[in-house]
Amino acid sequence: MPRGRTRDEAAHRRILEATYELIGSGDASHAKVDDIAKAAGVAKQTIYRWWPSRTAVIFDALLEGTVQATPLGSSDDLREDFTTHLQGVIRVFNSPTGQLIREMLAASAHDPQTAEEFRQRFWAPRRARSKARLQEAIDAGQVRDDIDIELALDALYGPVWLRLTVGHKRSTQQQAATIVSNIIDGIAR
Repeated sequence: MPRGRTRDEAAHRRILEATYELIGSGDASHAKVDDIAKAAGVAKQTIYRWWPSRTAVIFDALLEGTVQATPLGSSDDLREDFTTHLQGVIRVFNSPTGQLIREMLAASAHDPQTAEEFRQRFWAPRRARSKARLQEAIDAGQVRDDIDIELALDALYGPVWLRLTVGHKRSTQQQAATIVSNIIDGIAR
């Protein structure tokens, strides 16, 4: 969480973008504070003024970068909105960033503070966004109003999270449409 003096928003954005690019390059160890500062065009002290550690800036970059990489539209086509979104999730999960997410989940198993931060900062906002989109579809009469939204979302995202965490197979872009169709067909009005 940022601390210290008021920050320059443009520098803040450059730091997060540079960090996300570095962690997405295939090795999070390349995202040392010196590397981040150089890529963002800021002094190393600027980073430490706003974040208490390298891990904190990486976590913030991961949070923001993955939201941008997985947009969830709000069009009249629920199936297309979720398919495009799930394709973005699969793209992230199949990238080096996905490996970092898997490592965060593994760390969460042994560290209650990391687990809580992951749930509150990474999981909850994404879940709320998906829940709101599904509620919009219910309100628009596209989806039955008697469904359990939480279970529907578990069914929608479960296959890609399972493949990320277990690592037995990679999800594919084509599977996104199949997963979404199976779920939407089951909950449609």
